[in-house]
Amino acid sequence: MDCPKCKGLMMLERFSDFFLVFYAWKCINCGAVIDRTISNNRRNSLAAKATKEVETATV
Repeated sequence: MDCPKCKGLMMLERFSDFFLVFYAWKCINCGAVIDRTISNNRRNSLAAKATKEVETATV
């Protein structure tokens, strides 16, 4: 998997705190972390932006 920020190599890494253990992709080059929540939020944000651009183009 390529990093969306720097196109570097992403590795699956285990993260944990006191109550939660989860896995996320972490870039070896820049340190960017992408998990399921981040990915879903970006997808929703891009979809809303695309819808807004279509609405302004048709008006």
